[in-house]
Amino acid sequence: MSRKNQKVVKMKRRNSYFLGIFFLVFAIYLLVLFIQSFTKEHISIYEVNQKQIADNENLRGIILREESLVKTDSAGYINYYAGEGSRLSASTTVYSTDTEGAVAETISAIDTNDVVLSEEDTRNVRSDIASFRDDFSLSDYAGIINLRYNVENALLESSDINLTKNLNQIKRDSGKKNSFSLVKAKKTGIISFCTDGLEGLTLGSIDQSYFQEMTDQWRQLRSSKPVEKGDVVYRIVTSETWSVVVSLTREQYAKLLKQDSVLVRIKKDNISMTPTVRTFTSEGGYYANLVFDKYMIHYLNNRYLDIEIQFNNADGLKIPVSSILKKKCYVIPADYITYGSGTSNTSGVARLSYTDSGREQIDFVPAEVYYRDDKDNVYISADLFPPGTVIQKNEGAASTRITLAETEELEGVYNCNQGYCRFRYINKLYENQEYAIIEKGNSYSLSNYDHIILNPEKVSENDILY
Repeated sequence: MSRKNQKVVKMKRRNSYFLGIFFLVFAIYLLVLFIQSFTKEHISIYEVNQKQIADNENLRGIILREESLVKTDSAGYINYYAGEGSRLSASTTVYSTDTEGAVAETISAIDTNDVVLSEEDTRNVRSDIASFRDDFSLSDYAGIINLRYNVENALLESSDINLTKNLNQIKRDSGKKNSFSLVKAKKTGIISFCTDGLEGLTLGSIDQSYFQEMTDQWRQLRSSKPVEKGDVVYRIVTSETWSVVVSLTREQYAKLLKQDSVLVRIKKDNISMTPTVRTFTSEGGYYANLVFDKYMIHYLNNRYLDIEIQFNNADGLKIPVSSILKKKCYVIPADYITYGSGTSNTSGVARLSYTDSGREQIDFVPAEVYYRDDKDNVYISADLFPPGTVIQKNEGAASTRITLAETEELEGVYNCNQGYCRFRYINKLYENQEYAIIEKGNSYSLSNYDHIILNPEKVSENDILY
């Protein structure tokens, strides 16, 4: 076939102008949707759960007491006849002094067969041993010394009567009448044989230096060595009232500032009490003095205590604070609520209106009851009616009409269990900056595992979500 006989057919090119515009518009649309997905704030949903929340502060405080140190008027060997934590009266023999040092042998030779420990004495000795066993530590040598002295004092206290009967014999055997003497209590109160040098500490002398190294530094006063005249022989606490001073931050101080009392748990033995609160400032520091009126003897040999101030404790349903909104409501007597005709359970009110001719008529307007208070009043949405709307109990009772005017705010959240926003009343038991604990078991409120809107400002009541 010759080249001349070949035919070339040219194809017409389609115009792609409109197709290009279409793709350009589609690409711009996708870009807009993509940008919106990042810039648009989405509606967030939260599942309600039962929770206990507490706003507590754990602090270590310093104990203040009415206490003083008692010094001996003579030198010599000391024998005690009162046990640690004993209550002293003016007639209580606390200790004896022996200037010659021979009385200890005389005392040990006296017949003590007639001395029998009482049930209380036996309980005290057992209690000392049990406390030592519970708190035993190989590094706590002072605890071992205290156990020894406590048991010895319990036994000496029990033999005090027998020693008194034989006082003349003890004096004769001592060689000098003035070499031995029994010393009675100078004050009434609770005795202790430990000192830490802080007995003179007062509220006015408190500053931050006392809260730097908060460790008990007790020194034992009982010793088998002779003492000098003027040496401290025991400590006495003269009041059941005592206090714990704590150093606070500005936020903690603000919490306590307007409170007269607060619940406090002492961690040492898990005892809870409600002391009087007295806040004060000193040299730029914030403090609180927690004043107690019982259990002083439990902490006789403590200078520092770990405590938990329990500001709020609540058990209920936990919800974020951001989910809470306020709803304007009309408050009306509960007997103004009526229900739709037939089998309808829809609640509402009977509203008075007028026809075009001016004739009165009663219309049923659905109105959900948000809450019913203890005065038998109910709360309905103020968005349903303008102020001045008249409602009545029923069609035949014109004398029982009321006019809707004043509104009150009701706190609540948007519940979305059924796919749309429904306002639900809440009763807050406790609230901090992030969460609130609300009452559970209220038929008008939420239940465990309900779903609520976290950002209610993005929706409106009755909005359909999905």
